[in-house]
Amino acid sequence: MQVKKASLEEREEIEKIIEKNYGAKVDLSKYNVYINKRKEIFLAQKNLDESLIERASYFGLYFGKLKRNNKIQLSVEGSQIIGKLASKNIAILDDENIFRFMEGLPAKWKELINCEKNNFVLIKNENDFFGCGILREEAIESFVPKGRRIMTSIKKV
Repeated sequence: MQVKKASLEEREEIEKIIEKNYGAKVDLSKYNVYINKRKEIFLAQKNLDESLIERASYFGLYFGKLKRNNKIQLSVEGSQIIGKLASKNIAILDDENIFRFMEGLPAKWKELINCEKNNFVLIKNENDFFGCGILREEAIESFVPKGRRIMTSIKKV
C-alpha cells in the first residue's frame, strides 16, 4: 500500500499544526485523510471506494505536505480551504506581484498579517488564495509547481 488512512491521532495532529501555523480551526473529520510515504496529505470524501487504495500512490485531493519542525506546506487547493479560516501567516500581494508569484518568481508583499519570517505563508490577492510560499527578508519564495505556473511570455532560444 502506497498511501494509508490517517489515524484519529494523526488527523488531530494535522489539525493542531494547521491551527498553530495559520490560526485556522479546521475540522478534518468530515473527510477521509490519507498520508503517503513522502508525508503528502490527501483529502477524500467519506463515501469513496477504499479498495482502490491498495494500488494508489495518492488518493483524493492533494492538500499539502508535512515538513520538519511541525509545518505544513499547503497546496493551492489546501490554501483555498484553509485561507478563508486563517488569521495569521497571510501575505497579501498586489496584482503585479501575484503574477510574479504565479510565474514562480520571488514576489514582494503589500501587507503581512501576523507573519513569521522564514515560515510558510498563504498568498492572497483580493478574496482569492493562490497557494503557499516562504516569507524571506526581501521577498516571498514561490512554491507553485512548474506544471501550474503561468507563463506571460515565451522566450526564443
